[in-house]
Amino acid sequence: MTIQWHKTTCPYCGFGCGLMVGADKGKIIEIKGMEGHPVNNGMICTLPANSVPMFTAEGRLAKPMIRRNGKLSPVTWEEAISHIAAQLKKIIETHGPGAVAIHSGATCMTEEYYLMNKLMKASIGSNNVESSTRLCMASSAMGFVSTIGADAPPACYDDIEMADLFFIAGNNMAVSVPALFMRVAQAKEKNGAKVIVVDPRRSETSAIADIHLQIRPGTDVALNNALAHVLLREGFVNEEKVEEYASGLADLKELLKMYPPSKASEITGCPEQLIIDAARTIGRSKAMLTFWFQGYNHSTQAVFKNNSLHNLWLLTNNFCRPGAGPLSITGECNALGCRWIGGLSHLLPGMRMVANPQHRQEVADFWGISIDKLQPIPGRSVIDMIKGLHTGDVRAFWSITTNPAASLPNTKWILEGLMKAELLIVQDIFHPTETSNLATVVLPAAQWCEKTGTFVSSERRIELAEKIIDPPGEAKPDCEILWLIARAMGFERQFPYSSPEEVFEELKKITKGRLCDMNGVTYERLRKKVGPQLPCPEANHPGTPRLFTNRNFPRADGRAALLPREYSASKETIDKEYPFVLITGRQQWHFNTRTRTGRIPKLHQNAPDNFVEIHPHDAANFNINAGDTVEVASSRGMTKGIAHISDRVLRGTVYMPIHYGNAINIEDGRLANLVINNVYDIHSKQPEYKFSAVTIKKSYSC
Repeated sequence: MTIQWHKTTCPYCGFGCGLMVGADKGKIIEIKGMEGHPVNNGMICTLPANSVPMFTAEGRLAKPMIRRNGKLSPVTWEEAISHIAAQLKKIIETHGPGAVAIHSGATCMTEEYYLMNKLMKASIGSNNVESSTRLCMASSAMGFVSTIGADAPPACYDDIEMADLFFIAGNNMAVSVPALFMRVAQAKEKNGAKVIVVDPRRSETSAIADIHLQIRPGTDVALNNALAHVLLREGFVNEEKVEEYASGLADLKELLKMYPPSKASEITGCPEQLIIDAARTIGRSKAMLTFWFQGYNHSTQAVFKNNSLHNLWLLTNNFCRPGAGPLSITGECNALGCRWIGGLSHLLPGMRMVANPQHRQEVADFWGISIDKLQPIPGRSVIDMIKGLHTGDVRAFWSITTNPAASLPNTKWILEGLMKAELLIVQDIFHPTETSNLATVVLPAAQWCEKTGTFVSSERRIELAEKIIDPPGEAKPDCEILWLIARAMGFERQFPYSSPEEVFEELKKITKGRLCDMNGVTYERLRKKVGPQLPCPEANHPGTPRLFTNRNFPRADGRAALLPREYSASKETIDKEYPFVLITGRQQWHFNTRTRTGRIPKLHQNAPDNFVEIHPHDAANFNINAGDTVEVASSRGMTKGIAHISDRVLRGTVYMPIHYGNAINIEDGRLANLVINNVYDIHSKQPEYKFSAVTIKKSYSC
């Protein structure tokens, strides 16, 4: 055996680890971390390390299928594409462009998002383009836009080794971003950096914390306001300096009078002195690096959580310098690339907004279309797409590399909506999934290592992931599927491409002069060396590790905004019927809805079933023992899991992983989303996965 090694980037979380993939005779043999890569330096976590069986797993899609007489039957590509094009045109002619919607995964490549946007927004004339980054990072993006004027994470991973304090909120990074956690843990051990963790659950991450603020779910805004209150009260804020680079200090100070630590202690459940100690630790820090994750973003107060956290680093001058700044890590590998190239319903390529007339004109000119073709009103968020399916306003739903029947909240309502679609196109790598089981058309797609394109990581680093092996059977790269359907709909002139590299060479031009400028990047450059951090405007530009180092922000007055945000309780409240709060999260063994990881034997064997984590006091009250099957019910439905009795959760709180649908070796009713509320933050339209009122009981059914 002669293994040939290929440089690539991990397709899982948004940290962007460099990997080496070994192949022989058209098969993937081994995957290992890339030594010397600036992100992970050879480290590799559970998911990519065990991904080799994924390429030959049972259920790989190899041929298109169309549902006829209630059954999915194999067809040729020509037949599938003609059918889709004809059906889409018919729906558009009858019901208008707004009756069509695309929802993709945030693991798509940048080139694929560009083609989806061009097809929908320039050719069809609909802004109904969404991605699972809506479920992951929409609130972080809106938080950045409102605080600093742009969805542009300013810090970088090199800041980890330069920080003396890590503020980690709303995530168990040891499980969800293990390579990042290893760097944080090593920095703590080597440099003596302190760690503050904010999490309703005791976790592997809080185990290294100097201070663990174990707050009640959803109370982060009250906590952040109290921390800011103490910082100002005890003289840790240079107010004159702050007003040079941030507006809104006077209004913020007025609001913070309502949030002394004693009041925040009542709301959050944290001891008052612990809140004061945390604030003093922040105030004494010389370089604080701030991380926040889905515990923040999965909330009806998500954007306010982001803003109130941003207030802390602005008040203490902890930004845009080595070791200090906000660093939000995305849950999927290309969530930032998705947003920057316009992969949500309110965006246009190049960090532009559909509601901005100048932005629409710039994009219309670039695409050679009339500005009237670009709709000025944002399209539907993914939850609103499902609402549209229920009402009949959306008739065609195209799912690309994602599994909304399992990933979206309030599963029964989601399934009912998807089943009402006249045309449900599912473009994926495996069948069955919860979504492909409902499809009217299934398209077999190539996956990572079987296609070529770029990813942009959470530190704005762009990397190339190239095709290494052929996809199975007749499966095609997503780029090719998109341009073939576009041409069949009559848009040949706008979709002349024959390779993803051609798509990239076009799309990078629309980023010129923007914070996401990619014009100094080529595939050839990315093949030869590690990709640069954006913006990278010219071929000889080294990339940009940190943004806004001159303290000039893209807002009207050039300053960031200190935003006074009041705490409000979650939309759903606990009561006698539903006395528990359910929070959800990830495991190290699985990714999202297990479309890939559930088919990898080692990963499935390590975590074959869902569980419900319950505090010992609550378990005793409900006569639940470890290992019992537990029913968790809300006003929306019921799910089940195996009881784990642990004081990792607070009394009155239960925890379940997100991964377990019923398409892969799991009986019906193990999916947490069956009971999750489908309400969302009105500013970001990101659903609230982290607070649902539920009840629990031991299951006596077989």
